[in-house]
Amino acid sequence: MKKVLLVFITLLSSAALSFAQYAVKPSEDITLTKEYKVAANTKTAGIVAAGTGAAAWLCGSVMCAVEENRYINIHSTSGSIEEIYTLKQEARKQAGYRKGQAVEITGYVMMLAGAGTIWLGQSKIKKLKSSAGPAAATLDYGVNGAGLALALKF
Repeated sequence: MKKVLLVFITLLSSAALSFAQYAVKPSEDITLTKEYKVAANTKTAGIVAAGTGAAAWLCGSVMCAVEENRYINIHSTSGSIEEIYTLKQEARKQAGYRKGQAVEITGYVMMLAGAGTIWLGQSKIKKLKSSAGPAAATLDYGVNGAGLALALKF
């Protein structure tokens, strides 16, 4: 009698539980969509651009310092503070120093552009993830060798 009652309760509950999977629409994997891949590639390109810009900014700073020191060392006679200050001001007008400044400014602008690109990519990723909705579990059942099987899919 217990087995018959148990089978009867299982059949009744499985019919009700089988429709539970339709209560919440299962969400698709958002990371496989084209929009997500474009946003992720945008973020990656921004990281590369920001890194390259930071390296160029650093190289430009080094170029400026080297040219400034070279000019001061070549033209210094007494080594007084006033003379070094004057030579430092003159060095900033030389062509080599200006090239370093151009590289430095270009690197800084490129780093800022890369940061903006990272921000755009990350904000697009956040929008796509939030529009996908929360992940929902689905309930399914089927027949296997041991009888009925109840399965939860996440």
